[in-house]
Amino acid sequence: MENKKILIIWFQVTRYMVDCMVKAGTSKSHAQQLADVLIEADMRGHYSHGLNRLGMYVRDVQEGSCMKDGIPVILKELAASAWIDGNNLLGPVVGNFCMDIAIKKAKESGVGWVVAKGKLINIILLIF
Repeated sequence: MENKKILIIWFQVTRYMVDCMVKAGTSKSHAQQLADVLIEADMRGHYSHGLNRLGMYVRDVQEGSCMKDGIPVILKELAASAWIDGNNLLGPVVGNFCMDIAIKKAKESGVGWVVAKGKLINIILLIF
């Protein structure tokens, strides 16, 4: 059997993932954040945590185990830390929200420590 390589254009795959998630009911912003993380996983060779998980996310949104839209909520906040409720949003959406807060706190206090509950799994955290 001949070993063939297939070239896939990343922006076409990203658009496909965003289109699938928007069709399932998520906002375009949330869909794009998920697509960015899944593409990054594939590009780093973590294929088990990339595009092949898209169907799982579509199903979770359609079945209601993942919220389609919304924003995480800060439950408690101190100078260098925060506790976040992800409101059962997509993991990358909650991860981006938490990372923005952690960076801000680190700039102001020297360290930023943020924890979250109520989120769908974060597939790959290396990009954060």
